[in-house]
Amino acid sequence: MRFCKSPKSRKEITEYLDIKTTSFVTKEYIQPLVDAGKLKLTIPDKPKSKNQKYYSD
Repeated sequence: MRFCKSPKSRKEITEYLDIKTTSFVTKEYIQPLVDAGKLKLTIPDKPKSKNQKYYSD
């Protein structure tokens, strides 16, 4: 969560976690954290935008 204090893209999060598949990271890590309210979206009205970034409070 500290890594996302400043907005990070799916790719940046995937690289940080040292996992090869962005879709896996999105499904298994990012989306559950978004659903739980622990990560927020920079473009909330377009959740699948290629420019979407995620951040924590």
